[in-house]
Amino acid sequence: MLKSEFEIDNILEVLRHKFVTTHRDAEVRHEIDRLLRRDADGAPIAVPVRFSGGREARGIVVTCHPGDGKSTIIDHVLKTHPALGLGAPGGPRYLAVTVPSPATLKALGCEILRVSGYPDVSERRERWSIWRLVRHRLAALGVVVLLIDEAHDLRSNGSVEEIMDILCAFKSLLEADPPVILLLSGIPILHEIVAFEGQKNRRFAKLELSPVTAPTEGDKLQQLIVDFCRCADIAPPEVDVVPRLIYASRYRFGMCIENTLNAIEEALRHGDDRLTLAHFAEAWAAVESKGPDCNPFLAIKWACIDLTEGTDPRQWKLKK
Repeated sequence: MLKSEFEIDNILEVLRHKFVTTHRDAEVRHEIDRLLRRDADGAPIAVPVRFSGGREARGIVVTCHPGDGKSTIIDHVLKTHPALGLGAPGGPRYLAVTVPSPATLKALGCEILRVSGYPDVSERRERWSIWRLVRHRLAALGVVVLLIDEAHDLRSNGSVEEIMDILCAFKSLLEADPPVILLLSGIPILHEIVAFEGQKNRRFAKLELSPVTAPTEGDKLQQLIVDFCRCADIAPPEVDVVPRLIYASRYRFGMCIENTLNAIEEALRHGDDRLTLAHFAEAWAAVESKGPDCNPFLAIKWACIDLTEGTDPRQWKLKK
């Protein structure tokens, strides 16, 4: 039955706000909890563990490829964390910012202050003065974890000296009193940025979110498709689309969800009562610049299609 545009938009809005839990959530939560002290019952509390003889906190670098859902996972873990999240005593104890453009030390400091609700900072103010203000502001707000998302964009200024200064500013937060746990997230090239200075690199635990595979996430994706179809009031596919979906999504969980939502949208707008491979193929082709022979939802030998060209961030290099 053909639904109205209003009905379709509402269905898609509901589906886009559904959060799907995977083992990656537990991995991120574990790394955060490892850097927090615990109470007598073993529950994490909003106090950083101090390392190096009590002189500093530590940080975490979380990486994965674009479309793997990293930002969504971290946002959910922080929001729902009992000691740090929205339900924590006294309110949230974390602050989340995205690397601004240009990615300079001054711009990043000003962005942290802006997100924290601090009044506008004069452009004439010295950058290290801004970062002293950042430390005082985070302490005043009781911020325990500072999330810097898209941290790989720190390379966008092209200056090694600027990156080194930013890493020194990060070190000052880890060594502040009280210290702040830094959570940096981005694509894998972020490791190259953090490794610029060995002493600072050792202060960060490294967590690379694993890719999706049929053995690890196949059943979850199959159930997700069934649940999404039920919500959209259409029947799920009669054939197993999960292996093709994983391959077409380049083994990235976030892209698997996005491709499924796009396929459901195609089915709804066509007025079809069942989701099919054709809907996945049509939705995928609308996003990718590849013909039918290279469409994993159409090709017989879909597993032989090369989808890696131009998509591997590990081939990106930092400008020296």
